[in-house]
Amino acid sequence: MTLLKKTSALLGATVMTALVALGAGSAAHADDRLKGKRVIFVPIAMGISLTEGWSRRMAEQAELFGIEYEVRDAAFDMKAMSELFASAINDKPDIIVAHNPTVQLLARQIKKAEESGIKVMQINLSSVQNSTAFVGADWNRIGREIAEDIVKQCGEGSGKSGKVAIVPGQLTAADSVLMNDAAFEVFKGHPEIEVVSNQASDWEPEKARQITSTVLQQHPDLCAVFGHWGVHTIGAGNAVKDAGKQDDVLVYATGGGNRLICDNIEQGVIDRYWSYNADGQGRDAATMMRVILQGAAPKEGEMLRVDSPLIVITEENYSPSLCWDMPS
Repeated sequence: MTLLKKTSALLGATVMTALVALGAGSAAHADDRLKGKRVIFVPIAMGISLTEGWSRRMAEQAELFGIEYEVRDAAFDMKAMSELFASAINDKPDIIVAHNPTVQLLARQIKKAEESGIKVMQINLSSVQNSTAFVGADWNRIGREIAEDIVKQCGEGSGKSGKVAIVPGQLTAADSVLMNDAAFEVFKGHPEIEVVSNQASDWEPEKARQITSTVLQQHPDLCAVFGHWGVHTIGAGNAVKDAGKQDDVLVYATGGGNRLICDNIEQGVIDRYWSYNADGQGRDAATMMRVILQGAAPKEGEMLRVDSPLIVITEENYSPSLCWDMPS
């Protein structure tokens, strides 16, 4: 089952249209407008493939066009993240790139930044508060597609129990909120599907392993595990492997498609993986950064938006080339 359903057409329909509208036919003219502009990236944490991949691409473009680029790492500390975002507002850059840990945490600050003239680009995890732009995964689509596949594999006529364990990173994170909403909407039409667990792992593989191990003891006929991020879902997949149930329980995950994930798909720890390719997201974010700095703006009440292309990686279509490597 191979899904290469989206290309960068949406990028062409939004960002590139904005470039044409701005009359950005001259590279030199673009250079004049970009040189000396300031961008601050506030990630949940550096040191993981997603944020390192995004930052690498934005830093490359910043260096090329003379943009001042800075990273302020919250290191998984939510209080520190709010403080770092507040200090970024006080420093008045042209753009703040926000990696929202939850849908609410930075909402007021994003609004404050925009009202003060600072453009905010949200990356991959969105807030309830709109901003100038969003670059990232279409979580509604991913949640719906995974739920539909779970119904196909575990639902009526499958001969399986229909029991599903969901392992979010955090229940209030944007990806978890949107994927769960979309998945439960699908499951409503299929009463044979039973969600027997929906416990957050706090993004920790060991905690995901413990949760899944407990669920398997309580429900040895479990049909599927739906993990919300590949890295912590590796822990859930290892629990399935340790229980000797790799042939019985399908492990679903999502993520940025780095080499670690392909290794675990190859080893059968993860069965079906919705990849939004973090390296590609970084290139899209870098393009969006430049477009905003050249004056592109959304219609009132909307955001400039680039939804990441998706590739579904399974045992049937697996190839090492479907994942990417961070240069050493």
